[in-house]
Amino acid sequence: MSGTLTLCVCDYWKRRHYYKRLPLGPCAVSTTAEEVGSAAAHEEKRELRRLRLQVDAINGNYYLREFLQQRVLAVTLQNQHGVQLIWLELEPPERETIDYKFADILAHTIWEHIEVENLMSWLSTLGGGFSALGEQFGRCAETAGKISLQQLKIGLRLGDPFLQARCKLYYSISLIQRGHLRAAKHLIRDQYQFASVHREKDQRLVRMCQGIWLRLRYEYEQRNLRLKQPPPSKTATPTARQ
Repeated sequence: MSGTLTLCVCDYWKRRHYYKRLPLGPCAVSTTAEEVGSAAAHEEKRELRRLRLQVDAINGNYYLREFLQQRVLAVTLQNQHGVQLIWLELEPPERETIDYKFADILAHTIWEHIEVENLMSWLSTLGGGFSALGEQFGRCAETAGKISLQQLKIGLRLGDPFLQARCKLYYSISLIQRGHLRAAKHLIRDQYQFASVHREKDQRLVRMCQGIWLRLRYEYEQRNLRLKQPPPSKTATPTARQ
């Protein structure tokens, strides 16, 4: 049987989607809009031999691919059974094909990321407080360094190189406060090289390196001034006579 097979897909909301409509016959060729409309209405009223398929959306997707791409089933129905219209009505499946195992893994990963971000916020607040006290107390500076190392472990777990660089800069501040200027110098230089390569992505990291480097220069200047000062002279203190 000649002619084009028409496929109509009816979705959940009873909306119809047509594929490869039947072309108008030779008698429908006209130059006026009225004649074209009447010919189309005549084709719609003409009875068609149709095949109705009620399937769920999952199997309906395979049917749709078969009819539109492979064409083997469509040609068989058209030539051997005289089918002119395939009515594919989709129904909701009994059970959604969701990868529940992967969904659980994804939900656990997202929740873990949220908790880690919350922990990083608390550690940043706590580390900032100990770092401020570290200007006067060496024990607080040491505690601030330990907090920075804990933040670095979290950054390594998250796999964020920019967060890792910031944690290393926080730790360099603790080193400066405790007098380990050489170790802090090498640490700041390494992070500045990394920040210079990724300047467009994180400009704040470059400014952090520059600010901490100025603090390091100030500490070096203060150390040099202390070394240049002459040692205090030892004078004998007179003892009071009894």
